Amino acid sequence: MQLKKLRLLHESLRRYLRRGAWEHLDKLLQRTRDEEVAAVMALMPVEDQEAIFKRLPTAERQADVIVLMDAPFGQNVLSPLPAEEVAAILREMAQDDMADILADLNVELRSAVLEILEQSDSIEDLMRYGADTAGGIMIPEFVSLTEDDTVHEALVKLRESGDVEMVYYIYVLNSSGQLTGVLSLRKLVTAKPERRIGDIMESDVISVTPDTDQEVVARMVASYGFLSVPVVDDSHKMLGLVTVDDVIEVLREEATEDILKMAGAGDELVETSSVRRNVRIRFPWLLASCVGGLVGATVMSGYHETLEKHAVLAFYLPMILGMSGNVGTQTATVTVRALALGHIGALGNRLRVVRREVAIGLVMGLIYGLIVGVVASLLTGTATYGLAVGLAFVCGMIVASSIGAAIPMLLSRLSFDPAVATGPFVTTTVDILGIITYFGIARVLLSLLHGG
Repeated sequence: MQLKKLRLLHESLRRYLRRGAWEHLDKLLQRTRDEEVAAVMALMPVEDQEAIFKRLPTAERQADVIVLMDAPFGQNVLSPLPAEEVAAILREMAQDDMADILADLNVELRSAVLEILEQSDSIEDLMRYGADTAGGIMIPEFVSLTEDDTVHEALVKLRESGDVEMVYYIYVLNSSGQLTGVLSLRKLVTAKPERRIGDIMESDVISVTPDTDQEVVARMVASYGFLSVPVVDDSHKMLGLVTVDDVIEVLREEATEDILKMAGAGDELVETSSVRRNVRIRFPWLLASCVGGLVGATVMSGYHETLEKHAVLAFYLPMILGMSGNVGTQTATVTVRALALGHIGALGNRLRVVRREVAIGLVMGLIYGLIVGVVASLLTGTATYGLAVGLAFVCGMIVASSIGAAIPMLLSRLSFDPAVATGPFVTTTVDILGIITYFGIARVLLSLLHGG
């Protein structure tokens, strides 16, 4: 039902834009949720996105849509506006979102907007941190108490705190601003009014530093089921918190990045209309595949005598390379995901993963090697060809599984992104080794059994 609704919304907005039916467009936008507007705008050309953005009736709704859309949408729609209008829109955002958008604007407009905004100092502080760190995605606003506050006093402070984002936990600080405890909102409202906060708080607080990688924060939230994680400096002074909505966005971004890297298509989604940029991003990865193919052809040329005498072997090479490549990609994908989720850590654990994947490759190789070997024997009328093809399947899948598991873990060990190991990297390596294995086995078997 939701998909059908979004499809209808998309068609209606595009139709009103083409006809210039602004009154109908405005009415439709007024009764449509910002999340739905952003979802359909993401499927439209840039010019249509900008036209709909201009028709949004309030700065608050414009801010919501900017936050919901992927970059560089915010830069595209805000850059043409005067600094006063940009500041009015940014005021409707949380400070972490505000800092992200400002970082994308040109220097002149950013400086002009910061001069207008009241929170410019705290926003500039956020902009100092890396975009992929806890500091880069944290919000500096939070509700804090002292250990000597009573529950009654805490509830009064909570009511007076105003519109603070994600008040699910209350953080307890000492006189120096250092984090000493945490208290859930549920525990606070169910406690007796006269009780001290220090008596009911949880003193074992899990926190992160501003330079903690956002993926680490995301895994922490997923592991513990937190709704927010406090961010502290080296002296344990609380700076802000990372909320679960930002963590969800991080997980989505990281998953998208890994998928694109695995396919050799860069590390971020780009506009489908941007042919030049897509070519520039994908060309190096395809170049690696092209070079790998040339290397494979060179390797095959070393077996031309074997092919001349036994041309039937060439018929089964695409099947062996295709199956081995699929196994290698499957193994690499599973390994990369396990590394991203923190399921693979210590050296012993890594070796167990490799052994397991080799065992999987062996079992699958035996099954498919037997099937294809029997078929090859029947089709060629020679058991030797079937044996060569079957053994090549077994060895090829073992090699593919080993490569698919080992390369991502090696890259991770060397502090490179293991996601680049899949796709062109693994398949090219597996293809070259597969050619060597196949013809090596065939040459040896045919030499032993038929003298050549």
